Amino acid sequence: MKRVAVFSLGWSLASPPDKQAQEKAQVATLLREIGREKLYNPEKHWYPVDVDVRSRAFEILIKAAQESDLVRLIRIERVYSSEELQVAPLLEWGPTNQAIEDDFYDLKEDGYQGGPQASHRRCPVCRAELEQVRDLLVDTRRMGQRDLSLTYSFEIILSARLARMLQEAGFTGFTLRPVWDYRKPYQGEPKLYQLVVTNVLPPMASPPTEFEQEQHCEVCSTKTQYLKHTHFWGRIQYYEETDIYYAREVLEQAADFNATYERIGGLPDGHPLVIISQRVYRWLKKQGIKGWSARPVYLVESSTLTNE
Repeated sequence: MKRVAVFSLGWSLASPPDKQAQEKAQVATLLREIGREKLYNPEKHWYPVDVDVRSRAFEILIKAAQESDLVRLIRIERVYSSEELQVAPLLEWGPTNQAIEDDFYDLKEDGYQGGPQASHRRCPVCRAELEQVRDLLVDTRRMGQRDLSLTYSFEIILSARLARMLQEAGFTGFTLRPVWDYRKPYQGEPKLYQLVVTNVLPPMASPPTEFEQEQHCEVCSTKTQYLKHTHFWGRIQYYEETDIYYAREVLEQAADFNATYERIGGLPDGHPLVIISQRVYRWLKKQGIKGWSARPVYLVESSTLTNE
Protein backbone atom coordinates (compact mmCIF):
# COMPACT_ATOMS: atom_id res chain seq x y z
CA MET A 1 0.00 0.00 0.00
CA LYS A 2 1.22 3.48 -0.87
CA ARG A 3 0.07 6.51 1.08
CA VAL A 4 -0.30 9.65 -1.02
CA ALA A 5 -0.61 13.03 0.71
CA VAL A 6 -2.73 15.70 -0.98
CA PHE A 7 -1.65 19.27 -0.16
CA SER A 8 -3.03 22.65 -1.13
CA LEU A 9 -0.49 25.44 -1.74
CA GLY A 10 -1.60 29.02 -2.18
CA TRP A 11 -1.94 32.56 -0.93
CA SER A 12 -4.87 34.71 0.14
CA LEU A 13 -6.36 37.12 -2.36
CA ALA A 14 -7.39 39.24 0.62
CA SER A 15 -3.76 39.95 1.51
CA PRO A 16 -2.26 43.37 0.66
CA PRO A 17 -0.38 43.44 -2.68
CA ASP A 18 3.07 43.50 -1.08
CA LYS A 19 2.24 40.49 1.11
CA GLN A 20 0.74 38.64 -1.86
CA ALA A 21 4.00 39.16 -3.78
CA GLN A 22 5.95 37.73 -0.86
CA GLU A 23 3.60 34.73 -0.54
CA LYS A 24 3.72 34.06 -4.29
CA ALA A 25 7.50 33.92 -4.11
CA GLN A 26 7.33 31.48 -1.18
CA VAL A 27 4.93 29.19 -3.04
CA ALA A 28 7.07 29.33 -6.18
CA THR A 29 10.11 28.36 -4.11
CA LEU A 30 8.27 25.40 -2.56
CA LEU A 31 7.11 24.16 -5.97
CA ARG A 32 10.67 24.37 -7.24
CA GLU A 33 12.03 22.49 -4.19
CA ILE A 34 9.63 19.57 -4.74
CA GLY A 35 10.21 19.45 -8.50
CA ARG A 36 6.82 20.87 -9.49
CA GLU A 37 7.98 24.28 -10.73
CA LYS A 38 6.09 23.79 -14.02
CA LEU A 39 2.84 24.11 -12.07
CA TYR A 40 3.56 27.71 -11.15
CA ASN A 41 1.38 30.35 -12.76
CA PRO A 42 1.33 33.88 -11.28
CA GLU A 43 -2.36 34.14 -12.21
CA LYS A 44 -3.29 31.17 -10.00
CA HIS A 45 -3.53 31.55 -6.26
CA TRP A 46 -3.69 27.87 -5.22
CA TYR A 47 -2.24 24.55 -6.35
CA PRO A 48 -3.32 20.98 -5.48
CA VAL A 49 -0.22 18.80 -5.09
CA ASP A 50 0.01 15.08 -4.28
CA VAL A 51 3.19 13.39 -3.11
CA ASP A 52 4.23 10.04 -1.65
CA VAL A 53 4.35 10.18 2.15
CA ARG A 54 7.79 8.50 2.02
CA SER A 55 9.25 11.11 -0.33
CA ARG A 56 11.53 14.07 0.26
CA ALA A 57 8.81 16.28 -1.21
CA PHE A 58 6.48 15.24 1.62
CA GLU A 59 9.11 16.19 4.22
CA ILE A 60 9.45 19.64 2.65
CA LEU A 61 5.70 20.26 2.42
CA ILE A 62 4.80 18.93 5.88
CA LYS A 63 7.49 21.17 7.41
CA ALA A 64 6.13 24.15 5.48
CA ALA A 65 2.58 23.31 6.58
CA GLN A 66 3.68 23.31 10.23
CA GLU A 67 5.21 26.76 9.83
CA SER A 68 2.91 28.57 7.39
CA ASP A 69 -0.73 28.88 6.36
CA LEU A 70 0.36 28.85 2.72
CA VAL A 71 0.48 25.02 2.78
CA ARG A 72 -2.31 22.74 4.00
CA LEU A 73 -2.34 18.96 4.27
CA ILE A 74 -5.86 18.03 3.17
CA ARG A 75 -5.93 14.25 3.21
CA ILE A 76 -3.90 11.10 2.80
CA GLU A 77 -5.16 8.62 0.23
CA ARG A 78 -4.30 4.91 0.30
CA VAL A 79 -3.33 3.37 -3.03
CA TYR A 80 -3.29 -0.43 -3.17
CA SER A 81 -1.28 -2.56 -5.57
CA SER A 82 -2.89 -5.17 -7.82
CA GLU A 83 -1.20 -7.87 -5.74
CA GLU A 84 -2.74 -6.57 -2.51
CA LEU A 85 -6.20 -6.47 -4.05
CA GLN A 86 -5.90 -9.91 -5.63
CA VAL A 87 -5.00 -11.72 -2.41
CA ALA A 88 -7.48 -10.11 -0.01
CA PRO A 89 -10.19 -12.68 0.92
CA LEU A 90 -12.67 -9.82 1.47
CA LEU A 91 -12.84 -6.28 0.11
CA GLU A 92 -14.93 -3.20 0.80
CA TRP A 93 -16.73 -2.45 -2.45
CA GLY A 94 -19.06 0.04 -4.07
CA PRO A 95 -19.97 2.10 -7.16
CA THR A 96 -17.93 5.26 -7.67
CA ASN A 97 -20.73 7.58 -8.78
CA GLN A 98 -24.13 8.71 -7.54
CA ALA A 99 -26.03 9.31 -10.75
CA ILE A 100 -29.52 8.34 -9.63
CA GLU A 101 -31.75 10.89 -7.96
CA ASP A 102 -33.34 9.50 -4.84
CA ASP A 103 -36.65 7.67 -5.04
CA PHE A 104 -39.18 9.95 -6.74
CA TYR A 105 -41.68 9.95 -3.92
CA ASP A 106 -38.98 10.30 -1.27
CA LEU A 107 -38.04 13.70 -2.68
CA LYS A 108 -41.08 14.93 -4.59
CA GLU A 109 -43.86 13.80 -2.30
CA ASP A 110 -43.90 12.88 1.37
CA GLY A 111 -41.48 9.98 1.43
CA TYR A 112 -38.73 11.69 3.40
CA GLN A 113 -41.22 12.21 6.21
CA GLY A 114 -42.25 8.56 6.07
CA GLY A 115 -45.67 9.14 4.52
CA PRO A 116 -47.81 6.58 2.67
CA GLN A 117 -45.96 7.04 -0.64
CA ALA A 118 -42.53 6.37 0.86
CA SER A 119 -40.26 3.58 -0.33
CA HIS A 120 -38.93 3.13 3.21
CA ARG A 121 -40.44 3.13 6.66
CA ARG A 122 -38.52 5.66 8.72
CA CYS A 123 -38.05 6.48 12.36
CA PRO A 124 -40.41 9.37 13.23
CA VAL A 125 -37.68 11.07 15.26
CA CYS A 126 -34.28 10.58 13.57
CA ARG A 127 -35.70 9.68 10.10
CA ALA A 128 -33.33 6.73 9.74
CA GLU A 129 -34.48 4.11 7.21
CA LEU A 130 -35.90 1.10 9.04
CA GLU A 131 -37.45 -1.03 6.30
CA GLN A 132 -37.97 -0.87 2.54
CA VAL A 133 -41.66 -1.33 1.79
CA ARG A 134 -41.87 -0.99 -2.00
CA ASP A 135 -39.77 -0.96 -5.17
CA LEU A 136 -37.85 2.22 -5.95
CA LEU A 137 -39.29 4.65 -8.49
CA VAL A 138 -36.60 6.80 -10.14
CA ASP A 139 -35.79 8.71 -13.29
CA THR A 140 -34.15 5.81 -15.13
CA ARG A 141 -32.69 8.20 -17.74
CA ARG A 142 -30.09 9.33 -15.22
CA MET A 143 -28.44 5.90 -15.35
CA GLY A 144 -27.32 6.46 -18.94
CA GLN A 145 -25.15 3.60 -20.21
CA ARG A 146 -23.72 2.75 -16.79
CA ASP A 147 -23.86 -0.74 -15.32
CA LEU A 148 -23.53 0.54 -11.75
CA SER A 149 -24.59 3.60 -9.80
CA LEU A 150 -25.82 4.80 -6.42
CA THR A 151 -28.83 6.77 -5.39
CA TYR A 152 -28.20 9.77 -3.15
CA SER A 153 -29.24 7.48 -0.27
CA PHE A 154 -26.60 4.90 -1.24
CA GLU A 155 -28.89 2.21 -2.69
CA ILE A 156 -26.93 0.28 -5.33
CA ILE A 157 -28.53 0.34 -8.78
CA LEU A 158 -27.63 -2.12 -11.55
CA SER A 159 -28.34 -2.26 -15.25
CA ALA A 160 -30.55 -5.17 -16.32
CA ARG A 161 -27.50 -6.60 -18.10
CA LEU A 162 -25.32 -6.67 -14.98
CA ALA A 163 -28.18 -7.93 -12.80
CA ARG A 164 -28.63 -10.89 -15.14
CA MET A 165 -24.88 -11.58 -15.24
CA LEU A 166 -24.61 -11.62 -11.43
CA GLN A 167 -27.46 -14.09 -11.17
CA GLU A 168 -25.99 -16.35 -13.85
CA ALA A 169 -22.60 -16.29 -12.08
CA GLY A 170 -24.22 -17.90 -9.04
CA PHE A 171 -23.02 -15.40 -6.44
CA THR A 172 -24.50 -15.55 -2.95
CA GLY A 173 -25.62 -13.03 -0.33
CA PHE A 174 -27.88 -10.79 -2.39
CA THR A 175 -31.25 -10.49 -4.03
CA LEU A 176 -32.51 -8.23 -6.81
CA ARG A 177 -35.44 -5.85 -6.63
CA PRO A 178 -36.92 -4.14 -9.72
CA VAL A 179 -36.38 -0.39 -10.08
CA TRP A 180 -39.09 1.39 -12.08
CA ASP A 181 -39.27 4.63 -14.00
CA TYR A 182 -41.51 6.95 -12.00
CA ARG A 183 -43.28 8.11 -15.18
CA LYS A 184 -44.54 4.60 -16.01
CA PRO A 185 -44.19 2.53 -12.84
CA TYR A 186 -44.66 -1.23 -12.94
CA GLN A 187 -45.05 -1.32 -16.75
CA GLY A 188 -43.12 -3.77 -18.92
CA GLU A 189 -39.76 -5.21 -17.97
CA PRO A 190 -37.66 -3.14 -15.54
CA LYS A 191 -34.59 -1.48 -17.05
CA LEU A 192 -32.81 -1.28 -13.71
CA TYR A 193 -32.51 -3.36 -10.56
CA GLN A 194 -31.61 -2.65 -6.96
CA LEU A 195 -28.88 -4.82 -5.46
CA VAL A 196 -30.14 -5.76 -2.00
CA VAL A 197 -27.40 -7.36 0.11
CA THR A 198 -28.95 -9.93 2.43
CA ASN A 199 -25.98 -11.49 4.25
CA VAL A 200 -24.97 -9.43 7.29
CA LEU A 201 -21.55 -9.92 8.84
CA PRO A 202 -20.90 -9.83 12.58
CA PRO A 203 -19.43 -6.62 14.04
CA MET A 204 -15.97 -5.61 12.90
CA ALA A 205 -12.96 -6.29 15.10
CA SER A 206 -12.57 -3.05 17.06
CA PRO A 207 -9.80 -2.52 17.86
CA PRO A 208 -8.00 -2.52 15.49
CA THR A 209 -10.85 -0.95 13.44
CA GLU A 210 -11.35 2.59 14.75
CA PHE A 211 -14.57 4.62 14.81
CA GLU A 212 -15.57 8.18 15.66
CA GLN A 213 -18.62 10.49 15.80
CA GLU A 214 -21.09 7.90 17.04
CA GLN A 215 -24.81 8.78 17.00
CA HIS A 216 -27.66 6.84 18.59
CA CYS A 217 -31.44 7.28 18.35
CA GLU A 218 -33.20 6.44 21.61
CA VAL A 219 -36.50 5.88 19.82
CA CYS A 220 -35.58 3.36 17.10
CA SER A 221 -32.18 2.28 18.54
CA THR A 222 -30.41 3.03 15.25
CA LYS A 223 -26.70 3.59 15.79
CA THR A 224 -24.39 5.19 13.23
CA GLN A 225 -20.69 5.99 13.31
CA TYR A 226 -17.87 6.99 11.01
CA LEU A 227 -14.73 5.02 10.33
CA LYS A 228 -12.08 7.12 12.04
CA HIS A 229 -10.77 9.71 9.60
CA THR A 230 -9.71 12.68 11.73
CA HIS A 231 -5.96 12.72 12.44
CA PHE A 232 -3.26 15.22 13.36
CA TRP A 233 0.29 15.61 12.11
CA GLY A 234 1.65 17.94 14.73
CA ARG A 235 -0.82 20.84 14.73
CA ILE A 236 -2.22 19.93 11.32
CA GLN A 237 -5.57 18.17 11.09
CA TYR A 238 -6.04 15.96 8.04
CA TYR A 239 -8.31 13.22 6.67
CA GLU A 240 -7.32 9.56 6.36
CA GLU A 241 -9.81 6.70 6.61
CA THR A 242 -9.00 3.75 8.84
CA ASP A 243 -8.72 0.18 7.60
CA ILE A 244 -11.45 -2.38 8.28
CA TYR A 245 -10.62 -5.49 10.31
CA TYR A 246 -12.53 -8.69 11.08
CA ALA A 247 -11.71 -11.75 13.11
CA ARG A 248 -10.56 -14.47 10.70
CA GLU A 249 -13.56 -16.60 11.67
CA VAL A 250 -15.77 -14.20 9.72
CA LEU A 251 -14.89 -16.17 6.56
CA GLU A 252 -17.11 -18.98 7.83
CA GLN A 253 -20.11 -16.63 7.74
CA ALA A 254 -19.23 -14.60 4.66
CA ALA A 255 -21.08 -14.87 1.35
CA ASP A 256 -20.03 -13.31 -1.96
CA PHE A 257 -21.93 -10.13 -1.10
CA ASN A 258 -22.11 -8.99 2.52
CA ALA A 259 -23.42 -6.01 4.44
CA THR A 260 -21.64 -4.69 7.50
CA TYR A 261 -23.41 -4.87 10.83
CA GLU A 262 -22.35 -1.25 11.37
CA ARG A 263 -24.08 1.72 9.76
CA ILE A 264 -21.40 4.10 8.56
CA GLY A 265 -22.15 7.83 8.44
CA GLY A 266 -24.42 10.10 10.44
CA LEU A 267 -28.13 10.04 11.17
CA PRO A 268 -30.36 9.74 9.26
CA ASP A 269 -28.24 8.66 6.27
CA GLY A 270 -25.82 6.17 7.82
CA HIS A 271 -25.83 2.89 5.90
CA PRO A 272 -24.06 -0.49 5.90
CA LEU A 273 -20.98 -0.89 3.75
CA VAL A 274 -20.78 -3.68 1.18
CA ILE A 275 -18.06 -6.32 1.56
CA ILE A 276 -17.41 -8.67 -1.37
CA SER A 277 -15.47 -11.89 -1.75
CA GLN A 278 -12.30 -12.23 -3.77
CA ARG A 279 -14.37 -14.30 -6.23
CA VAL A 280 -16.61 -11.31 -6.98
CA TYR A 281 -13.64 -8.97 -7.26
CA ARG A 282 -11.89 -11.15 -9.86
CA TRP A 283 -15.13 -11.71 -11.77
CA LEU A 284 -15.86 -7.98 -12.03
CA LYS A 285 -12.32 -7.36 -13.31
CA LYS A 286 -12.56 -10.21 -15.81
CA GLN A 287 -15.92 -9.01 -17.13
CA GLY A 288 -14.60 -5.48 -17.57
CA ILE A 289 -17.29 -3.93 -15.37
CA LYS A 290 -16.46 -0.27 -14.77
CA GLY A 291 -17.59 2.31 -12.24
CA TRP A 292 -16.59 0.72 -8.93
CA SER A 293 -13.72 0.64 -6.46
CA ALA A 294 -12.51 -1.77 -3.80
CA ARG A 295 -10.02 -1.84 -0.97
CA PRO A 296 -8.75 -4.75 1.14
CA VAL A 297 -10.40 -5.82 4.37
CA TYR A 298 -7.91 -7.25 6.86
CA LEU A 299 -8.33 -10.39 8.97
CA VAL A 300 -6.86 -10.83 12.43
CA GLU A 301 -6.59 -13.82 14.73
CA SER A 302 -9.09 -13.87 17.57
CA SER A 303 -6.27 -14.45 20.05
CA THR A 304 -4.85 -11.00 19.23
CA LEU A 305 -8.10 -9.15 19.97
CA THR A 306 -8.72 -7.49 23.31
CA ASN A 307 -12.07 -6.93 24.96
CA GLU A 308 -12.94 -3.37 25.88
